[in-house]
Amino acid sequence: MSAADLVAVLALVALTAYGVLAGADFGSGVWDLFASGPRKRAQRDALAHAIGPVWEANHVWLIFAVVLLFSSFPRAFWAISVGLFAPLHLVLVGIILRGAAFVFRAYGSRRSPRGSAGARSSAQRAW
Repeated sequence: MSAADLVAVLALVALTAYGVLAGADFGSGVWDLFASGPRKRAQRDALAHAIGPVWEANHVWLIFAVVLLFSSFPRAFWAISVGLFAPLHLVLVGIILRGAAFVFRAYGSRRSPRGSAGARSSAQRAW
């Protein structure tokens, strides 16, 4: 087995680990999206407590695979990043927005019907 084969196997292992471990995060995101009924808040709280400690750590595998590909196969990295520029950036924006939404939901205020300045929003005035 050559060094290039070993690096390719490591990259495959890293991407597989990301797919398996982050799959729980993505699945819980879908579950959170479709949570409904009287237990909606309880379901969302259970999801936040279940994936809260590990949801960001799963992205380490993706970062490892990208750095490994960049440092070991620069021409392949160049070809992939040029050929898949738009899809890769959409994935990157999606990962960032998903993480931001998760954090904003965890620290968002649920108790007060008023905004940060104490004013009621137009949607709340209608009620």
